[in-house]
Amino acid sequence: MKIEYLKSTKVVYFRRVGIYGTENKLLMRAFKKWVKAEELFQESTILGIALDNPQNTPAKDCRYDVCLITDKKRFKDNVEQRTLTGGTYAVFKVAHIEKVIIDFYMNIAQTIAKNQLNVLSKPIIERYKQNLVDKGYCEILIPIEQK
Repeated sequence: MKIEYLKSTKVVYFRRVGIYGTENKLLMRAFKKWVKAEELFQESTILGIALDNPQNTPAKDCRYDVCLITDKKRFKDNVEQRTLTGGTYAVFKVAHIEKVIIDFYMNIAQTIAKNQLNVLSKPIIERYKQNLVDKGYCEILIPIEQK
């Protein structure tokens, strides 16, 4: 684990609403296809953000965004744009394998306790930096209060 401060950043994104799972994977595939069509894939950083906690929000209302960090303002197709607010995150590098990522989430309470993290009520971010993905890894960022 490492601690990292993320500054506010502009992103373009696709959003879906509904139960988290397979459909999110399909959204990611569609988004990557769009990113490649826009010629933005090389050295890209894609984020997956579950905006709602399914323990507090009905599954049918859960929002999931797939984002690309970019300063580009105009695109071939219309796409949503917004600014993600900055903050401090505990960053965990994990194997970019579905089972490993699911296991991380299944054990997240233990990970938080073990690392004595003071978690903020903000979404967890999955970060897919192209150079890490090429090596078989991704990162999970847990928002924390800076000590």
